[in-house]
Amino acid sequence: MKKLDDSSYGSKLLRLFRILISDQRRHYLLDLKETLNCSSQTLIRLIEEIEREVGESLEFGKDGRKRWYKMSPLNKDGRLNLDSDDIKFFEICRDLAEPYLPQQVKNRVDKKLWELSLKISEETQNFGDDRNFTFFSKGYIDYSPFFSMITILLDAIKGHNICVVRYRPSGEKDIHRHLFAPCKIACMSGALYVLGSYMESDLKTPRYLTNFAIHRIVSVDKTTFEITFPIPKIESESFGLPWHEPRTFRIKFNPGKSSDYVKERIWAKHQKITEDGEGGIILEIVTSSEPELKAWIRSFGGEAKLLS
Repeated sequence: MKKLDDSSYGSKLLRLFRILISDQRRHYLLDLKETLNCSSQTLIRLIEEIEREVGESLEFGKDGRKRWYKMSPLNKDGRLNLDSDDIKFFEICRDLAEPYLPQQVKNRVDKKLWELSLKISEETQNFGDDRNFTFFSKGYIDYSPFFSMITILLDAIKGHNICVVRYRPSGEKDIHRHLFAPCKIACMSGALYVLGSYMESDLKTPRYLTNFAIHRIVSVDKTTFEITFPIPKIESESFGLPWHEPRTFRIKFNPGKSSDYVKERIWAKHQKITEDGEGGIILEIVTSSEPELKAWIRSFGGEAKLLS
């Protein structure tokens, strides 16, 4: 650790607390004295002040004749117990989610990660400069202009409110108005969708499950009417977006690149892959999205065939 120049008692106290809380290993008295540039008596007084504040969270003992101190924060409801490794995991989550985040969210996440790193880490100079993940895309959607609509939808989902959605479907110029009960936002193929159910005009009766591409929503307004019925559970690990009740399909893939490609991936929570005896495979899959599944099969040309 880098040795400090002479500083005030308060600065030494803050520095000591940061050292203890950022690295929950044993810190030896001799090392802490050197780091803080203070005497044993001063260090003991600093430790006593911290102990009065944190109580049992501060542990101490001896390895032979070497005295050590260790911070082990007690887990309490509503309080975070983080270390530098946790920040690294948060950075990974941020990087993986980045292609789908509006700029407003990216900025806020980066700001909060920076603040957390300042609180628990001694070395923050490289934070945010380098990203360990990168994404290659043939085209992506900038969701920054849709941030306010995403916020409204999330509020409606949390409050179980019905929304009025004005929507322009793909390939059409006309805008359609819908009464809609949102229940979840989903991500698929580089785009965000809001899932839920159409509503009848009485605002009490659901029609059927549907979804809207968020970038095609013209406007959304949250009403004061609450959803009074249970929306059917939407399986997030299913193939494609939900359009109907779950159904089972069997698809045959010829030997070669197509079958290798399919074997290497998980397509749905409920799937089974078996050899067909001719070098190819048969994929049995449960999905609520027959139109998307058939389009996916067609993308393989003559290399794939729907059996049942």
